[in-house]
Amino acid sequence: MTATTTPDTIGRGRAIRRRSVRAIRVYWPVAHTTLAAATAGDTGAVRDDASFASLLRVLESSPGLGDFGLYDDVFEVGFGAEGFTTRPGAAPVLGRVGGRSLSPTLTFTSYIDAGASDEELTRILARIADAHPWEVPVIELSAPLELISRA
Repeated sequence: MTATTTPDTIGRGRAIRRRSVRAIRVYWPVAHTTLAAATAGDTGAVRDDASFASLLRVLESSPGLGDFGLYDDVFEVGFGAEGFTTRPGAAPVLGRVGGRSLSPTLTFTSYIDAGASDEELTRILARIADAHPWEVPVIELSAPLELISRA
């Protein structure tokens, strides 16, 4: 990621590093057992989930996604559920047409340099969509934002 070390300070006079990035957030269904284990403190269950593993492969094979300099493939995971009602014409992976469903879901967030080309962004987003098990995946791409860390 392109980084700018600024003369700004935080805390006890430490310099901060400001980078312009875009967040990619994906809502990913997982097994009930994965969500239960993870919320109980077994975060290794997230890596072991067969569905989520396909998203991690996209992360690990996409240079620039999750690049934090000394750390690579950086991501955050939130635990929750996603609700939906399936309309006629859909071919749901979970639930039935006309029915309401609640899916155990992980919210995956990672970052990419705001200067990444449209081609690179499109390639990464297409790979995420292709790996996603849902008929209509929920993938968010933020406008550029500033990410702050210590220099």
